Amino acid sequence: MVKSGKNLLFVCCIVLSPFARAQSDPAEASILATVDAFFVALANRDRESLEALSVSESLNISASVDADGTSRFSTRNYDELIAALSSPSANKPLERYWDATVLVRGDIAVFWAPYDFHVGSQFSHCGVDSFQLIRRQGKWLITNLSWTSERDACPESPLGPVGQN
Repeated sequence: MVKSGKNLLFVCCIVLSPFARAQSDPAEASILATVDAFFVALANRDRESLEALSVSESLNISASVDADGTSRFSTRNYDELIAALSSPSANKPLERYWDATVLVRGDIAVFWAPYDFHVGSQFSHCGVDSFQLIRRQGKWLITNLSWTSERDACPESPLGPVGQN
């Protein structure tokens, strides 16, 4: 009986330790705050905030697949990305992510998460975001953005419909 109790405790520690670590890791919390601020700036088309959150030497890549199965890659430098993300739009963009994985080693980090993207209240596409970050003077900045852009077979967001989260 005691042995099975110890096994249960061991299993609980293994299952819950990544969750507890993620909740108490200040670097991870700061990284997620940077990513969240980026998405707020995107939604508001706020050029100044986008620039403040990004490293000016960045290279940004999106990957998609055409209807005929052809892979497409779009590459933008920092100036092109900032211009595209801050250009005026009739409908407010909304990008939502969940189940983020954050890896940190010293002053570099990776953020990886599935997402969905809406223009106004209309679903546009889904995919996976992969952001690379560095820490400069105690502040996390996005160095590169890579993402997939998928229109078919998108999983249902655990965040629910737009406007209900």
